[in-house]
Amino acid sequence: MTKHECAVVTAFTGISMLKGKDLRYLYNYLSGFIGRPVYSHEIPAVAETYKEQIREDFLDLCRNAKEADDG
Repeated sequence: MTKHECAVVTAFTGISMLKGKDLRYLYNYLSGFIGRPVYSHEIPAVAETYKEQIREDFLDLCRNAKEADDG
């Protein structure tokens, strides 16, 4: 799973899969919806406002998931 994919899952579920410097992926993902940098206190409101688009991104991840290596 990529860091961007972790950001999508985090935005959709509210369960943080990123920490430290990697949180920039969540900020960048959400900033794409509002067209400017997003601030920490705005994350819940932005995620709620764009929940349908975030849901579609989440479902796309699930639909396009790759098979696990069996070897």
